[in-house]
Amino acid sequence: KEQKREEKRMMNKRKVTAIMISATLASVTLAGNVMAQNEYPTIDFNNTTVYGDVGPDGSVPGGLEDVQLTDEEIQKVKDGNFKVAICYHQLDNQVNQSKLSACQEVLEELGIEVVAVTDAQSDAVKEVDQLETALALNPDALLSMPYDVEVTKAAYQKYIDAEIPVVFMENASADFTAGEDYVAVTNSDSYGNGMFAAMLLAESIGYEGKVAMVYYDADFFTTNERDRGFRETIEKYYPDIEIVAESGFTSIDVVGTVADGLFAQYPDIDGVYASWDIPATSVITSARAIGREDLKVTGVDLGDDSTYMIADQDMYVGASCPKAVETGKIEGYALACALIGKEIPTYLCSSVQPVSYDNVLEAYKSCFGIDAPDAVKEAWEAHQ
Repeated sequence: KEQKREEKRMMNKRKVTAIMISATLASVTLAGNVMAQNEYPTIDFNNTTVYGDVGPDGSVPGGLEDVQLTDEEIQKVKDGNFKVAICYHQLDNQVNQSKLSACQEVLEELGIEVVAVTDAQSDAVKEVDQLETALALNPDALLSMPYDVEVTKAAYQKYIDAEIPVVFMENASADFTAGEDYVAVTNSDSYGNGMFAAMLLAESIGYEGKVAMVYYDADFFTTNERDRGFRETIEKYYPDIEIVAESGFTSIDVVGTVADGLFAQYPDIDGVYASWDIPATSVITSARAIGREDLKVTGVDLGDDSTYMIADQDMYVGASCPKAVETGKIEGYALACALIGKEIPTYLCSSVQPVSYDNVLEAYKSCFGIDAPDAVKEAWEAHQ
């Protein structure tokens, strides 16, 4: 197994190296330091590659193929009459709703009962209460996303002490040991999300100009990796684009104020990247207030508002989105593996989907397993 993981690590490195070589060749400038558009890295709108080569515990990412069950294992799961609890940090966005639905479908097929589904509504204290309530139902395993790893750590420790397998979504306390205290962390390719957001922003501003990052200023693996992917992609592949500011926020409520300060200092900035689509929306609101309708913005995730803006060719010019259905399936099968003691990689990751106007309707269906809202379709058709 260690040999297989090492082979997978080397394969991921070769993929990333190939892209870096391509980008390096692209950085050879023509006369007048102007680069031909077709010499920049190409955005793969049919992406199936995971670009992040390390998980929060330093392990090599596994995928859906690594949590598949044999017929014998499936029967073992069904015979176990298992029950699980699912505790989310928030369920008010399409990514998490689609992940949950896909996970529940897998669990239902395997005969695993879901005894609790909770939504902490981005409140770590509330999540602690919900975790303790779910624990009282005596689940055989837990799937959960810690909103704040420090605040929720003691609640998860109770599951660990009770020897209840835990599968984390996106993040885990550094005080917990992967493969011992918990089974695995599941995620989409956070680095790839940041990378594609950078490529989309670079293309939208003509591969030159000044951009800024409005990022979540917290020790949170998923957003940290998104930001790293964005930053490194701009620095390595686009010599004529300068990141002039990195403005952090710790609460969604203050993003507007952070953006106002950014535009006051850099009124002529060409583009902004945000760690996900909700703060990106706040950035756009601030830009509109000062008449900067020409600003280009990208980020990660597709909410209905951000999807509409992409379809309407508005300031939010593109995004990279987790393949929520695939991630949800990974989570469901990871729980099943945990229930029967099957060893799996401690970091499990799905690839991500870059989204622009041209593919926004197909991307929405691919990521979420449902059609885009009618308003989005109408906005897209209006530009045909």
